[in-house]
Amino acid sequence: MAIVSLVQALAWAAVMGRAAADDDAKLVTYGRHLAQECTSCHRIDGINIGIPSIIGWPHDAFVATMKFYKDGARTNPVMVSVAGSLNDQQVKALATYFGSLPKPSPRPSTPSADKKAKK
Repeated sequence: MAIVSLVQALAWAAVMGRAAADDDAKLVTYGRHLAQECTSCHRIDGINIGIPSIIGWPHDAFVATMKFYKDGARTNPVMVSVAGSLNDQQVKALATYFGSLPKPSPRPSTPSADKKAKK
């Protein structure tokens, strides 16, 4: 009896794991589609040129940040508008997509970049 229950539990866990993986894949695909608007400012290569990178952000941090913009705790007008136009499922999809991307390796410092940073 215990063996049957164990087999049933393992089978259920396998089904649920596969369903969760399918859901994540769908969210990543949906997030990639939605991210086309984001990546016009937030570079997909992760380089920060005055607009921070969101590549590889933890899911919860991304969702919380979007909520801050939606609720007015952060006030960048562009981001307030973008966050206000997204529903919870869209934010979740974007968080899943950007979180699935590997963070870029830090770029080696160049003399010209060092001079600019010191100004």
